Amino acid sequence: MKKIIVPTDFSNQAKYALDLAAEIAEKAGAQIVLLHVIEYAKTQTTFIGSYALNTMGTISTGVDMDDIYYIELYKRRRQQMADVIADPSYANIKIVDKIMLGNPYYAIEEEITSSDADLIVMGTTGVSDWEESLIGSTAEKVVRYASCPVLTLRNPIRLQNINRIVLACDFKEQKPVYISSVQMIQKLFEAELHLVYINTPNHFINERDIIRGMRKFAKDNGLDNHHIHVYCHKHEEEGIVWFTEDHRMDMVMLATEGRTGISRLFERSIAEDVVNFSKKPVITFNIHRMKK
Repeated sequence: MKKIIVPTDFSNQAKYALDLAAEIAEKAGAQIVLLHVIEYAKTQTTFIGSYALNTMGTISTGVDMDDIYYIELYKRRRQQMADVIADPSYANIKIVDKIMLGNPYYAIEEEITSSDADLIVMGTTGVSDWEESLIGSTAEKVVRYASCPVLTLRNPIRLQNINRIVLACDFKEQKPVYISSVQMIQKLFEAELHLVYINTPNHFINERDIIRGMRKFAKDNGLDNHHIHVYCHKHEEEGIVWFTEDHRMDMVMLATEGRTGISRLFERSIAEDVVNFSKKPVITFNIHRMKK
């Protein structure tokens, strides 16, 4: 692991994300790209003082008096960035700070590509009621479409306290990129892996058949230090969150590819709900878009 992107809006949740990312970076010897995006509706280049900066990070000369607000906002954000990086707790971590103007999701996606990022760590506010709104559109898109794993969290947590990771899927997919991602995450956190199948009325399978399939999946793919669980609930998303709480898991892992197999655990109604409502960190990765 070489590059970790941490988007920040300077909130408490963003601080939690940076703190965890810093621990991961120190352990893995990785660099952090601390990214702030100032949302800018105009399609033309945005001028910052005597420089113009767009979502691609391109700089050119010029000034536009209509953009004075963004110039001043940029100055404030630069100072906030400097204050964050000056924190002594990050002294041993290489942090590159970037401020971009434009659409937040596209800026993050462009940074993933340009920096060849291995991981995104994002803070989310979450909600407490299943009837409330989902996470914001930027976070939804990052979770759904990012080409590298995305770790989201809403509460502070130390790396040393992530010892039990739950992997939720249907255990039918066995593509190498999926297995290698699972193994990479388990190794990174040096954690036990808990495989769980959420048995619902709409996708009901006899428990004996589920366990047989899960054991075969683990054996065929060489998964070590793992445990197998079947958890019954009427909805997959609530079942994953409840299992995590009932069995004292420290982190949740979800993956998808297209519209088949485990994809039903990554549609908006499932994975994004889990990200939104889980009190524990969640790692998601889209197999279809991840680097081979």
